[in-house]
Amino acid sequence: MTLDEEFLKELKLLKENGLKDSPLRLEYEEKVRNLKDLETELRKQDLSEKKIAYTLHNKRREIGKIYKEAAPPLLQEYIYVATANKYGDPLGPTFEQLAERKTYAEIIESSSRPIADLDNRLTVDGFIEWYRKKKRVV
Repeated sequence: MTLDEEFLKELKLLKENGLKDSPLRLEYEEKVRNLKDLETELRKQDLSEKKIAYTLHNKRREIGKIYKEAAPPLLQEYIYVATANKYGDPLGPTFEQLAERKTYAEIIESSSRPIADLDNRLTVDGFIEWYRKKKRVV
């Protein structure tokens, strides 16, 4: 399959499901929401708020990486590039970045909350524009 054929295949999937409603995304979001259970377990261990925040944040990044890598190849690359452009890191904000502007309680809470406006961040138009730029470089 050529690069253009792969792009058209992935673009069709994106147009049909969007990112937010794709089966892979729905599975990811369920795993993220389930981090609330891990929070409960960690609190029972009487860990510090910082340790709980750090652990949940890193677990969220691990889940994100697994699901980003399960995406079709071009969409995966687009997601990594868009995320790195927004946060300076392809997996999203680091713990240190979050700790500069959020409390540990806020980091804990956001670790188990999926991004609500994903289809506004990673758009069909953005995917097309990214691919056009990529083709000029390739």
